[in-house]
Amino acid sequence: MGLEEIDKIEDEKKMTFWEHLDELLTRLKIIFISVVASGLIIGFWPVDPRGFLEFPGMYQPIISIILQKMKSDLLPSGTSLIAGGLMDTAYIYIMMAFLIGFVVSSPIIGYELYAFINPALYPSERRMIAKFLIPFLGLFTFGVIMAYLLILPLTFKIIIWFIVTAGALPLINIKDFYLMIITLLVGSGLLYTTPLFLVTLVQVGILSSKNLTENRKLLYVGFLIITAVITPDPTIITDVIILIPFITIFEAAIIAAKRVEKGKTRIRP
Repeated sequence: MGLEEIDKIEDEKKMTFWEHLDELLTRLKIIFISVVASGLIIGFWPVDPRGFLEFPGMYQPIISIILQKMKSDLLPSGTSLIAGGLMDTAYIYIMMAFLIGFVVSSPIIGYELYAFINPALYPSERRMIAKFLIPFLGLFTFGVIMAYLLILPLTFKIIIWFIVTAGALPLINIKDFYLMIITLLVGSGLLYTTPLFLVTLVQVGILSSKNLTENRKLLYVGFLIITAVITPDPTIITDVIILIPFITIFEAAIIAAKRVEKGKTRIRP
């Protein structure tokens, strides 16, 4: 790193605490407005704009299409959704609008957060973030796909089996149904990214590949406990299904951590 770069970083770090706080609040305000505005505009945009000019029942927002698609893909046949409370459906619409807004605004969110921390980063740290981002998105997407195509359908079938065999009607509260879907999608996505965070900790010297290797069984048990919390399946079937790909990813992470350590050893004088 040249002297000019060091001086530039030092100058940028001379901002007072209140100046940093003011900048952070400004960027968070931009993120909040972006998420809310994009979520409401896109989520409640009519599938057919002519619906605004016709009977209110003809107005169908994009959110309703997404909800109906989830219901068609994930709700077992012979099962019905019910609104347990007056505001349950409104709650689902608002929650989905925020989720849409977060996804659509993710480039803005990423830029604002990166722009805030960028002045304090060294070039090597910037490269580390760039290398971290693509694997993170890939693993998160893999977890979401796994949850939607495999974990959620199986979970709902098991739950309905318990309901029917107990002699109860297979009626599910609409709020519980969609909240479970969102929780499992986001939770599964984040769980599959944890090995990447561990490799990053090895790269910065907080952990070692030896730590990961020696404590892998404890990590697997901890992973099972977390999946048991976020999945409502009373059996262990879905937990095992989630664990199998995680073990594969974690073992690959150990190999990557060892390579990172070898690379750090080579560059030492």
